[in-house]
Amino acid sequence: MKSSLIPESLRSFIIFGLVGIVNTGVDIAVFTLLTWWQLPWLAAQAIAYGCGVLNSFLMNRKWTFKQQGALMKGLLRFVLLNLLTLGVTSVCMLLLHERLGISLWISKGVATLLGVVLNFIGSRFWVFRAESRPREETASHAHTGV
Repeated sequence: MKSSLIPESLRSFIIFGLVGIVNTGVDIAVFTLLTWWQLPWLAAQAIAYGCGVLNSFLMNRKWTFKQQGALMKGLLRFVLLNLLTLGVTSVCMLLLHERLGISLWISKGVATLLGVVLNFIGSRFWVFRAESRPREETASHAHTGV
C-alpha cells in the first residue's frame, strides 16, 4: 500500500511544482505591471497574489489533485489557506525589505519560496485532501485484479 502512495505523492509534488511555476509567472507579471504603474508594493502584492491564487486553484484542482465535486468547500479552504499565505509572505517581505533593507526582488523571491512550501502542505493535507481516493483505489484495484 505504501508503494502506491509514494508515486502519487511524487506525481502530485511535480505537477504542483509545474503549476507553481505558472502561478509564479502570473504573480510576478501582475506584480511587475502594477509596481510599474506606481501602485504601492503591498497593494500590488495582494492583487498579484490573488491572480496567482485563482490560477492555482483551478489548475491544482484539475491536474495536481484531480478533485471533483465539493467545489465551494475546496474553494473556501483554498481561499483561507491563501489568505494565511498572503499574510505570511507579506510579513516576510515587510521584514526583509522594509526592516532589513534587502532588495524588493530578493524579498519577493524569499517570500515566494516560503509561500510555495506553505501552499503545498496546506493543499495536500487540507484543501484537496483525498477523501474519495480510497474508493477510487479500490475500484482501480478491482479492475486490474490487484
